[in-house]
Amino acid sequence: MTSATIFLFFAIHLACIRAGNSSEKFIKLECKEEYHGVYGQQSLLQCIVKAVENVTILTVTWKRVEADPLLLEYHKDTSNLTPGFTFAEPSWNKDNMNVSLLLTKTKMADKGVYECMVTTDRGDDTATTSLSVTAKYITPTMSSIPETNIKENTDVTIFCNSTGGQQTGLIWWFDQDGYNWTHRAELVAKETDDGLFSLSSKFIVLKASSSYTNYTCKVLNVNGAVEGMASFVIQFAPQVSEMNADNLDSDSNIRWLAPVVVIGSLVIGLLAALLIFKRRSARRDHQPDTRHDGDVEAEGLNSDSPQDQRDSL
Repeated sequence: MTSATIFLFFAIHLACIRAGNSSEKFIKLECKEEYHGVYGQQSLLQCIVKAVENVTILTVTWKRVEADPLLLEYHKDTSNLTPGFTFAEPSWNKDNMNVSLLLTKTKMADKGVYECMVTTDRGDDTATTSLSVTAKYITPTMSSIPETNIKENTDVTIFCNSTGGQQTGLIWWFDQDGYNWTHRAELVAKETDDGLFSLSSKFIVLKASSSYTNYTCKVLNVNGAVEGMASFVIQFAPQVSEMNADNLDSDSNIRWLAPVVVIGSLVIGLLAALLIFKRRSARRDHQPDTRHDGDVEAEGLNSDSPQDQRDSL
């Protein structure tokens, strides 16, 4: 190999190295290594294109490394989006260097490693980031059998249910004094279709007493942290003493109410009679004399004066 050939080889190799370095200097895709999402909420995987001068984006793709289909693809002004995945900025265009991916409603299946690839008119770059997803149990709901009108010394079964946990959790039981009754309770944990867990626990109160009516259940995650709690009051039937007290109150109300009604009726009757009497008296006092003058004269002629009557005698 001649010296000219060797020189040409090294010149071409140096040119390739410079071209590669030049491409790296023009564009760089920067993504945070790890993100944490919450089940049912939005998750943002942020990636920004850094360039030494203005560039135009030609292609953007997002996908999970463990899966083949593209979650998002932009190529020459056309976007193809998988439902639930979109650009973080709704008005994104080819001049916008923010190529972040937004998960509109995070699922447990969305956790994993994501790859973003960007191609511009001055070069391309690829970066990866990972997403972890956590989920919390919702506030528990409680119920009982029997539900209401429970008699003293009756066995009562109280239920506590919660869903949405990322892993199998626990349910603890406490009475109104804070005593832990978990050792007497039964717990069933099931995995749901969305990859989460549901918890159902029941606690039987033997010979329940109205002096102990309030019970609390707490939902704990796998690490022992409380994620929700609820309280329940056993609905006992009214006691006999309470019913008698209600009846006594009702009887006393009737006893004082009856005389008031009678007296009120008498007063109203008297007032009505007095009013009618006054009206009739007023009519008599104002009644006009409707007799004619001729009748008055005749009456005078027909009646003798006292003096005439003595003379006739």
